[in-house]
Amino acid sequence: MGISKQSIDDLRNRSKISDFILSSTTGKLRGNKGMALCPFHGEKTASMSFTDEDNLFHCFGCKEGGDIYKYIQLINNVEFQESVEIAAEKYGFNLAYTDSKFESDQKNLIGSMSKIHNFFINNMKEGKSSQSIDYLKSRDLDGTDIKEFRIGFAERDEKSTNEFFKKNNLTKTDLKSLGLLSERGNFLFKNRIIFPITNLRNETVGFGGRALDDFGPKYINTAESSIYRKNRSLYFTSEFLSDLKKKKFVILVEGYFDVIAFNKLGFNNVASPSGTALTVQQINLLSRYTKEIYLCFDNDEAGDTATKKVLEIKNNQPSEINFFKLNLPKEFKDISELYEGGISDINKIINEKEDLAEFCINKIIDTDNTKKTFQEFKQISSFLSPLEKDLAIGYLSKKIGITKEVLINELNYQSDNEPLSQNENSSRQIKHIETFQDILIAEIIKQDFDIEEEIDLLINLNLEFKTLIDELKANKNGNEFEKYENISYSDTQLKESVARLYIYYSDIKIENLIKEMDESNDLTLLEDLEDLKKKIEFYQNTL
Repeated sequence: MGISKQSIDDLRNRSKISDFILSSTTGKLRGNKGMALCPFHGEKTASMSFTDEDNLFHCFGCKEGGDIYKYIQLINNVEFQESVEIAAEKYGFNLAYTDSKFESDQKNLIGSMSKIHNFFINNMKEGKSSQSIDYLKSRDLDGTDIKEFRIGFAERDEKSTNEFFKKNNLTKTDLKSLGLLSERGNFLFKNRIIFPITNLRNETVGFGGRALDDFGPKYINTAESSIYRKNRSLYFTSEFLSDLKKKKFVILVEGYFDVIAFNKLGFNNVASPSGTALTVQQINLLSRYTKEIYLCFDNDEAGDTATKKVLEIKNNQPSEINFFKLNLPKEFKDISELYEGGISDINKIINEKEDLAEFCINKIIDTDNTKKTFQEFKQISSFLSPLEKDLAIGYLSKKIGITKEVLINELNYQSDNEPLSQNENSSRQIKHIETFQDILIAEIIKQDFDIEEEIDLLINLNLEFKTLIDELKANKNGNEFEKYENISYSDTQLKESVARLYIYYSDIKIENLIKEMDESNDLTLLEDLEDLKKKIEFYQNTL
């Protein structure tokens, strides 16, 4: 069942996008408009505008934008209908439902995936591969575990698999829609142990397969589909959500066996991104249920690098989320190896969790080269908020025996003496100009291209900008046109944009006029130069 358009529109009019933005990132609301740090890309200066008047948001940095439902979709890793239901729940709004083809298609895909999963489970239950059972035993998993964690097996011989597909009317088109075919149109899973990847309703949406052969990739996942998106999905077991709500923290690990090992040790609140590539979307999903995330990637250099990488994206998340590192004994590569080694009590490891920033600092400390330590600390501190940075400086001070004041002075000195390169200055200026352009274009569209004289003069200063405006006017239904309709801004921001653009394009025009005068000796151009200089002076005084 879908939601009626009338309900969607009525709820949009009743809701406020600021309620969702200000609860998921740092920002300020003035009247019915505001600016916030964009949670969808890394930044330290607010570049995402939003307005309660139109319930729209737009980021001038990554260009992400849309209405209140789009924001809820992105921040919570949900589809459109669930975003509407989340908003309705917040405001106590009763939704009216209707039939939906999309909803029906999604249910059919999930139903087909469930049938295929049961087929894999039966393969394992019927003992079609003693090799797979022997391998699982070597990982300290018995028949009860195989049943509990719904582990299956995909045969090497495709004959019975193809017969199953034929019997259940599953065509190659269906399998492609489910993400189960390779680019060449072959079935992905052969002679592999199968782990089910589910959504939070415990519906199977994809598979992870562990190879039993020595060639080819050890692990492969279902390809992207409308029900499975790798950057938004996690592997966990059936009790994950209930245990997460009870324990109030989540543990993130690298692989399928790591998740199962933690389950066997009494922790079902564990998930894996199927590797080390943890994404913003996966963290956003988890942030709906907990503000405590414990990282327990592999106990090796790659695992440490992945852990440190989280520090770079942590400030793209709601500010109240806390990240910690679980440190395993050095002799164990990962939690599954620890479990298979016979250790059953890991409460000490949980209780001795380490703050993520402190873990990263400990990894860079070089007692023989304080300068190198400090240089690497500068990079780490660039990912921290002001408070986190101050605490990190205090921690480093104690670890290396240098006063906090000296470290702060050194940090400030290094920053003051590292000017931006010409390319960096140029790219930043261009980025700002693009932002001012976006605001002005949004205003021009809002006025339905009824352009006043001042703005018309500005547009005609730059041929490229004028061409862009003309193309938008001629193609009002295009994708480019649509993105500007989502931009919100204040009157102050609009005035600044006009001034900055006038100065920027006038400077370029002056350079071109000077070159033209040199080549033609046309002194009549001096009058145009003086007019432009007066305009620049006027707009500089407005800033």
